[in-house]
Amino acid sequence: MVESGDWLFPHRGIELYSDKPPMLMWLQAAFHTVFGNWRVAFLLPSLLAALGTLWCVHDLGRRLWTRQVGLYAARALLFAFQFTLGRRRRRSTRWSPSSSPLTNYGLLRHLLLGGDWRWWTLGWFAAGLGTITKGVGAIALLMLLPAAIASVRGWPRVRLHARDPRFWLGPLAFVVAVSLWLVPVLAAALSRELPEYRAYLHDILFRQTAKRYSQSWDHHQPVWYHLGGDAEHVDPAGAGTAPGIAGLYGGG
Repeated sequence: MVESGDWLFPHRGIELYSDKPPMLMWLQAAFHTVFGNWRVAFLLPSLLAALGTLWCVHDLGRRLWTRQVGLYAARALLFAFQFTLGRRRRRSTRWSPSSSPLTNYGLLRHLLLGGDWRWWTLGWFAAGLGTITKGVGAIALLMLLPAAIASVRGWPRVRLHARDPRFWLGPLAFVVAVSLWLVPVLAAALSRELPEYRAYLHDILFRQTAKRYSQSWDHHQPVWYHLGGDAEHVDPAGAGTAPGIAGLYGGG
């Protein structure tokens, strides 16, 4: 992106890279443009995402309960092994969840604290950014389903405010965030009329999203395989996987 100036279509070598939307690559390229250092460019998005997530957890705990609860929650997250390890991996899989805490934070500020339309709108916008970082970014919006049930049943402090016209600011913000990438990439790919760009659109819009979950090609075990407590082991030589922990230690 930095060398070619083509920020719309990520490449891996000379091939179009359609495994992920380009949000993380945009951030890394932008930070490299500012700082001129690739190590900083790769690490800084994960660091900022981690700090932002900790702030969301702390502030929400403080507002819903007490300042001490907020500090305990943030410390518990900070010392969670997967959280700290994941933020050092510099992957879109690790960065995109930062948009989910911001989505959760914004929606919960609205749902539980008397209605805050600015945070409601920002939460939806963050879900859109998560979607163009990794296609599953919109999953955080599913929290609205139990919130709607709680609001209808009259649970204390839970209000969806669905009858207010400002409710639709949220979905509109989501569409705007996704369109920041989707509209120009569709326009550019369709105007070039080249088969590789049509293939890019098909792969990133269909194969990497809906088909990945309905007909997964990279998960070789059934869903219930992970319920048995077995650990997947990848052979360093690339020979495949072993079925469980017993196999790692020579057990029967």
